[in-house]
Amino acid sequence: MNQDSISAAESNPSIQKLVSANSLNKRKNIRIKYPHFGAFGLFPKVKYKNSEIIVGNISAGGILVIDDTERFGDSIGEVIMIELEWDDFSTKIRTRIVGANLQRRHLQFIDFNAQAFLRISKLTKPGYLGSRFHQVEDHDGKLQAIELWVGPTGESLVFPREGAFAELTINGEKINFRRGTPTHLASNNAPISVERLHDILVIIANLPRYSTRAKDLLEIIEDELRALHSRKAG
Repeated sequence: MNQDSISAAESNPSIQKLVSANSLNKRKNIRIKYPHFGAFGLFPKVKYKNSEIIVGNISAGGILVIDDTERFGDSIGEVIMIELEWDDFSTKIRTRIVGANLQRRHLQFIDFNAQAFLRISKLTKPGYLGSRFHQVEDHDGKLQAIELWVGPTGESLVFPREGAFAELTINGEKINFRRGTPTHLASNNAPISVERLHDILVIIANLPRYSTRAKDLLEIIEDELRALHSRKAG
């Protein structure tokens, strides 16, 4: 389902305001990494000639794709058409190859689509937050956790030795993750909304490096979101 980007922007002042504020300056666009299992949730599938391609990261200005079958070649400046596809929206966008290194191809968006821009922009805040976490090294074995990550403004991600599989503290709230159990607040067992789970998935996907436990946590969140979507669809 394609939508006209110009009419969408004209009919929605908030889109115009967002576009103006960002000025479409591609050098300032934050690159958001995809989960290791690929496109899911807020992350769009990227297709070329109806075939899905592997994406390394995405920003409002372009994408990094893995050209493992050499379908793009290495012609810098070549213009190609790709499709961005979410569950409820898709659009075709012209892109230009602006970089090539081994199997990595940097594609810059030529066309501007307001809906796609807004959807990609939703990845920016949680993705940037995740990229600012750093892992605390436990050289002397004093940490009361298997693994600990600390965020820039008081956030923490803990993989404890006992109890929950993981604990994320964000905005002053502790969130518990357990396999096969709905994710909930530690304080009152209140379930976490689907929207918040999607944001958390983006945060974890953008940690500076993937540990085995971080990958496992991403898969726990993915499984829970798939189950929630299945129940909603049913």
